[in-house]
Amino acid sequence: IDDDAAEAAVDMDVDDTSAKKKQNPDSKRQRKEKGKKKAKKRSKKRKHDSKQNDDDDEVDMSDGEDSDEESDEQRLKRLKVMRDEERKRREREERERQALAMSVERFAIPEVLFRPSDIGMNCGGIVEAIVESINACDDIYRAAMYNNVLLVGGNATIPGFRERVESELRKLAPTNYPVRVYLPDDPVSFAWEGAVQFSQQDGFQKEFSVDRASWEAMKKAGKDQSGIWGERMYNIVRK
Repeated sequence: IDDDAAEAAVDMDVDDTSAKKKQNPDSKRQRKEKGKKKAKKRSKKRKHDSKQNDDDDEVDMSDGEDSDEESDEQRLKRLKVMRDEERKRREREERERQALAMSVERFAIPEVLFRPSDIGMNCGGIVEAIVESINACDDIYRAAMYNNVLLVGGNATIPGFRERVESELRKLAPTNYPVRVYLPDDPVSFAWEGAVQFSQQDGFQKEFSVDRASWEAMKKAGKDQSGIWGERMYNIVRK
């Protein structure tokens, strides 16, 4: 009896389900429409994700990275932009850096000090200038001056400069005069240091300087600059 009742209940459920299906003939259509709506939503989401990925790829491309989906035209455009940026960077560095590329100038420029005629100057070099300065003095001082040539200034730091001056000066000096050329430890500031020591001597201001009132008085008296200092140096030498 129980089995027969169970079978009857199952038959009733089946009949109820069939009846419900018959009562709702549009349920299948509605399910299809819902499925289409869900498919559209998924499609929109995929498009949004794809667009976001494309934006990320463009950012990556701007950083100089290749993309598998990058076309040849995009790649050439990106490479052109990178090349222009690199060129501008190099030009900016070239303008900012404090460097001068030199070749034979390292030898040609110092040579002008000894041979000004190489650049069209009609005058003697540094050695000839030394000889002219010594010859402008009295004979009794010339031997001592050839024996006490002192090089000062930045040019004196050029490698081999002292040896070159001494060698060429020996050729122009009288054979019976000894020639010696000195190079101090710091030729750049040596002259300034010597002037400082000279100015610190007792009586320097009185003997080697002129106040404004005395200068103007001597100018009114008709003396020029060489006459004023020449007279003072003459008096110092006589002392």
